[in-house]
Amino acid sequence: MNPIQIEKFIEGIPKAELHLHIEGTFEPELMFEIAHRNNIPISYDSVDELKKAYSFNNLQGFLDIYYAGASVLLHVQDFYDLTWAYLMK
Repeated sequence: MNPIQIEKFIEGIPKAELHLHIEGTFEPELMFEIAHRNNIPISYDSVDELKKAYSFNNLQGFLDIYYAGASVLLHVQDFYDLTWAYLMK
């Protein structure tokens, strides 16, 4: 196989997610829902403000959102809801 054939072959192979941190899969709407359910204040005033923050361009921007999401996960149901939302994508 030449390099182009190898590249096309690799592109055609089914891919699988091998590793992720579930807290990093939070969608803004669910983060607000769980924060409200658990009476946890977060640093964003609205879903729209949080959506804008998802346009991060550095590690710290990502970590700010990641830790905000992690802070609202208190109960088994929270992790269940987050996992289910990810699996339904």
